[in-house]
Amino acid sequence: MKVLVLSNGELKEKEINNTLEELQEIVGGNIEFPFLGNRFKDNVIDVIINEEGKFIEELKPEIAIVNMENILDVVYGNCIFASHDAEGNTIGLNDQQIDIVKQELCKDIILTYEDLRKQFKAKVLFIWELNGKL
Repeated sequence: MKVLVLSNGELKEKEINNTLEELQEIVGGNIEFPFLGNRFKDNVIDVIINEEGKFIEELKPEIAIVNMENILDVVYGNCIFASHDAEGNTIGLNDQQIDIVKQELCKDIILTYEDLRKQFKAKVLFIWELNGKL
């Protein structure tokens, strides 16, 4: 299946086998499908992440999930963008979905952790619209 993989700040198109083992290998552990709000519901785009990514010290932030006002969450480690069918089975992305993900991940944000005194670069992913506008 055709997916997009975000790793070390680079988004790449890949053809992968649709197996749990391959998904886990790409994200480096157990997989999770975080809720992305209603932003992508019409285009059925999912992001697959490492369920415990925040707790693995070696992993760096890849995506800052934000609305217009706040950072809602930060995803650590490799991310896979895929889709799903009407039964909820994971499937590949079509060309339109690939274009949407590429457009939405075009911005970078610098995250500063004051307690660690470190900065990390991550991609921004807007998931909620405010008053119908981004």
